[in-house]
Amino acid sequence: MSRETTTNGNKRRRPKRIQPTECPPLHQVVAECENEREQRKLYDELKAKGYRCRLLNL
Repeated sequence: MSRETTTNGNKRRRPKRIQPTECPPLHQVVAECENEREQRKLYDELKAKGYRCRLLNL
């Protein structure tokens, strides 16, 4: 790791550079439901069709 000198002569380490990473493509649909019952119904329908789903409550 390289060092640099500050104005007062002290040495400090340069931070390591973070290497960029590849993110795989991700395609999502977010549906807003009126209530938990509607959310559960839609979730169950999509799971039955083979979609990977997760429930999110905010």
